[in-house]
Amino acid sequence: MESKLKFCAVVNANALRNQKLLNQVIDLLKTNHEIEIFETKSKEEARDIFKKLSLKLFDRLIITGGDGSFNFAINEIIKYPSLSTKELGYIPSGTANILGIEAKIKNNARSVYDLLVSNNIKKIQLSKANDQYFFLMAGIGFDGQIVEAVNNSVKRYLGKLAFIYKSLTHFIFLKPNQMMVSSNNETIDANWVLSTNAKYYGGKYSITSKTGLFEKGLITYAFVNLTRLKLIYFFFLSIFKGDLSSAKEIKVFQSNKISIKKINHPLPVQIDGDYSGRVEQIQIEQTDKFVSLLSY
Repeated sequence: MESKLKFCAVVNANALRNQKLLNQVIDLLKTNHEIEIFETKSKEEARDIFKKLSLKLFDRLIITGGDGSFNFAINEIIKYPSLSTKELGYIPSGTANILGIEAKIKNNARSVYDLLVSNNIKKIQLSKANDQYFFLMAGIGFDGQIVEAVNNSVKRYLGKLAFIYKSLTHFIFLKPNQMMVSSNNETIDANWVLSTNAKYYGGKYSITSKTGLFEKGLITYAFVNLTRLKLIYFFFLSIFKGDLSSAKEIKVFQSNKISIKKINHPLPVQIDGDYSGRVEQIQIEQTDKFVSLLSY
């Protein structure tokens, strides 16, 4: 018989595209365990919740929402020693849910429940973009432009369609950013930079075989002389090879520290799928911080 656990769940009501799954998992947990639900509709409210949770006694913390919700959660959790060592559960309910794909979390209540009460715990090494931690990726340039253009309220109703529409718009009217990328005493000019801890990007599209969510090592792709034709090529390379590193138009950095500076205009940044603003320069590095995730 499994031991009784006490769960606390933080639910992002603005990224709740799978209410049915959440309700079913909660009902299953209530049969043998304790669970307390904290729903939030704003970042300020969420910050207060995590502060209160840092003073509570419980076993496991569940995050419900999308990749951006989990990113916000880890940036709050890492502030509190009592939370940063907690075993984290994740119920995918966002737009892309790449974390769910990486952790092999199925859209099935019984499967999610079995995972949440299991001892299948894996470590995620966190990286940092300036002052913000991330667990999946940071994109500077093309995908930053797309995420910047997607209105949150539209994303809430249209989901992936909002990103598809803006992706097509930015593809047709391509305006590449100009930036300098430096690492390991090497500096190049590029139009788009993507640093990733994860295998997947934009859903179930594999972009690297050299790292994964639970592996050490940060992979950075610097896209040079970006054109529409090259973007099409990269898309098919992802589909058929699952790895972009063979493309001659991409400089691959296997380095734990990357520095990026604008050449002309401030650079749009997306971190774990959410817009993070425009910057003059950004430093990306892998840290010595880890979080523990319940994963298959």
